[in-house]
Amino acid sequence: MRTQQQLVLFLIVLSLVSFPLHWLWEWVQCRPFLIHGASSPTLTAMLMATLGDVVLTLLAYGAVAVRYGTSWPLQTWASGVWLILLGMALMMSIGFEAYALHTGRWAYTDAAPRLPGTAISVLPVAQLIVLLPLSFKLTRLFVGRK
Repeated sequence: MRTQQQLVLFLIVLSLVSFPLHWLWEWVQCRPFLIHGASSPTLTAMLMATLGDVVLTLLAYGAVAVRYGTSWPLQTWASGVWLILLGMALMMSIGFEAYALHTGRWAYTDAAPRLPGTAISVLPVAQLIVLLPLSFKLTRLFVGRK
């Protein structure tokens, strides 16, 4: 299989792997820790949040591609790949959460643990720190890369 086809396959599988991981995390964290306006979370709200998480996953791919080239998932990963993924997870999660809180897209319940000195919950930050690398690692296993 040509490199371009392998890369397209990798990105498709990455999206398909990432989606259920984020879907489950969104539902688990939402019930006791997030407030979506005046009502409980809807299927549409959870779908949009999960699709947004998949987009963030693809943006993380792009950030690594800037440094290591577009075919980096198909090669042996340097330690810098993991550092960029974790750095992107931190930046995107904190940035997006700060924006969402500021614009009133959602709020946290008192039960949501906060990052020290901030109004941002630890949970969405942990979500990207855990699920971004996990999504990439699982995708590598599924497409035959170790």
